[in-house]
Amino acid sequence: MQQNKRKTLKTNLFVYSLIGYPLLLFAVFYVAINFNSILLAFQRIDGTGKHFAAFDNFKLFLSEMFGRGNLLAYSFKNSIKLYFINLVICLPLYILFSYLLFKKCFLNKAVSFLVMIPAIMSGLVIALVFVNFIGNNGAFTYITKKLGLNGGKWINLLYSEKYAFGTTIFYMIWLSFSTSLIVYPTAMRGISPEIFESAKIDGMTNMFQELWYVILPLIYPTLTTFLITGFAAIFTNGGPILEFYYTQAPDYVSNMGYYFTKMILVDGTEFSYPKYAAGGLILTVIVAPLTILLKWALEKFGPTTE
Repeated sequence: MQQNKRKTLKTNLFVYSLIGYPLLLFAVFYVAINFNSILLAFQRIDGTGKHFAAFDNFKLFLSEMFGRGNLLAYSFKNSIKLYFINLVICLPLYILFSYLLFKKCFLNKAVSFLVMIPAIMSGLVIALVFVNFIGNNGAFTYITKKLGLNGGKWINLLYSEKYAFGTTIFYMIWLSFSTSLIVYPTAMRGISPEIFESAKIDGMTNMFQELWYVILPLIYPTLTTFLITGFAAIFTNGGPILEFYYTQAPDYVSNMGYYFTKMILVDGTEFSYPKYAAGGLILTVIVAPLTILLKWALEKFGPTTE
């Protein structure tokens, strides 16, 4: 009897330890840290200690975010631009290329290989290869000189105000293709072949109709997941900017994810933390309800599979 009690106790301790350890990490590194950030947002720290600052940090952050010509204003606007570029340009491209791979169109294996390279190599290595490719002595510069573009002069794609933001966007699109071309074709392959046969009987005659009337409604849950998570991360995605520039990025390429990282690295003193804590709360208040609203709208007005 006593031996059974000991065995039960050991089993319970093992189970409780498996449950308790993750809960402890969650409580310390999520709940406690975020609670401390909320308190920090309402404080002012100076040489004499911590003081209640009411909404001063929030006012300071908002005045810069909606100002003009400063790093925070550029970062806020670029994050908005980047999201809509992903929504209007990238998402249709992801779906189109995924459909072509699903249909095993011409050169589908070559395309798969090219877009999957970033997924099988280190992000830092890919960034270094890209920087050298467009560098002064890189292959891209050699090609442009041979074609006589820009008068045969080197185009500094990372520091030219005309090209830098577009270059970072191109790189981010290329990197994100790998994930999309794994998830979307997989969802498409999960559609029963009988559905396609039934659609042909009902009058489906071309690939466009198949994509629009059959595939998109059936992979709609996958689309909504990407749309919701993408919107939720609108102010946290830093992209490759840190890899390209570290803390020396021009203001006109910065976004909110990079802004917070740079500020902590460059201005990482306890005196500046309240401002950034307030900024995090402001962005959370903006994004959280809009994300919930977007989820509701997508579920309410989205296509059905009937």
